[in-house]
Amino acid sequence: MARHTARFGAGILVGGLLALGASVASREIVRRAGTRLIDWEAVREIAHRRLGEAAAPLPAGQREAAEAFYRATLLRIEPIVAEEIGSDLPAALETPAVVDRVGWVDLNLATFRALFDRVEHTLLQAQDGPDTTGRAVSRWVNRSVGNQQLGFMLAFLGRKVLGQYDVSLLAAGPVRGRLHFVEPNIVGTAAAMRLPLDEFRTFIALHEATHAFEFEAHPWLRPYFAGLVSETVELLASESGGLMERMREALTGGEGHWLERIMTPRQRETFSRTQALMSLLEGYSNHVMHAAGARILPNFREIHDRFERRGERRGAIERAIMRLTGLDMKMEQYAAGERFADAVIAQRDRAFLNRVWTGPELLPSLDEIRAPERWIARVEEAAP
Repeated sequence: MARHTARFGAGILVGGLLALGASVASREIVRRAGTRLIDWEAVREIAHRRLGEAAAPLPAGQREAAEAFYRATLLRIEPIVAEEIGSDLPAALETPAVVDRVGWVDLNLATFRALFDRVEHTLLQAQDGPDTTGRAVSRWVNRSVGNQQLGFMLAFLGRKVLGQYDVSLLAAGPVRGRLHFVEPNIVGTAAAMRLPLDEFRTFIALHEATHAFEFEAHPWLRPYFAGLVSETVELLASESGGLMERMREALTGGEGHWLERIMTPRQRETFSRTQALMSLLEGYSNHVMHAAGARILPNFREIHDRFERRGERRGAIERAIMRLTGLDMKMEQYAAGERFADAVIAQRDRAFLNRVWTGPELLPSLDEIRAPERWIARVEEAAP
């Protein structure tokens, strides 16, 4: 009897210790899992590591020489672009930033982080009941996968992006954007295309300068664009229910891009408005480039044609990555937006096209981007 009692007591003791250990382990899992969707320091380390030799810093002398070139080039470009667009900038653009690939990654990491902070806030508000070990483990796993995906994407883009107009979408109050040039990528691309470096630099500066005109000359555009981005992100977070079912259906095929097929109707509507604006921005920019290019670069057409052919020579792996991440949609935006701008000018004139910058109410929808005559008819009907 005594031996049985001893065994029983030992069982209670061991069971209690196991329960205590499980409780401590559970709390530790929840504590370590935290509330963050992404570990941003881990993403940064992953992106830097994946860049490999491409992460080499830009020598200070090369950076200073490049910035001096871009400043002088922008001063030459601005009056010509202003004449083609028909509007002046409230302030000059000659404060470009020349960055290396690591600098570009870190710059965009800050933007991604600000966007994900909003997603995290929305998801935490929608969570029912206290945090559990199961939720924590799931969050832990998802964060590990998300870290790798974001790190890979940033490293991939860090090797590809040539220039970027940072419109400071997430800044509070009126803030001027800034032109960034990823000099190692520009130098490498010019060499691969066998183009004189300064001519290719000018070509890239012209494209980015037209984006600057779009945002800086029309003060309503940045807050409107920022609102669209915020609405898109928050809807993706708040309407996440049923995602796996939509994912399964999307992978079986259907109309549109796979990213659009996994969205809810409200998400798709907001995303469509964002896509329409992006198409307009890219298409209008390309149109101005063509109009101003020959006045700035005598061999503009040759550089443009070589640059377009470069995009056609992407390998199968690169095309797959672009399809998976949705970057192929950006390529389609260039073409659709440019066709829209060309069609409006051909059917009316440039002054008529410039009505798109009157305000949000006259921005074309995605359907109107694809059928410019619909936008023309709507604008004429609305005109006094």
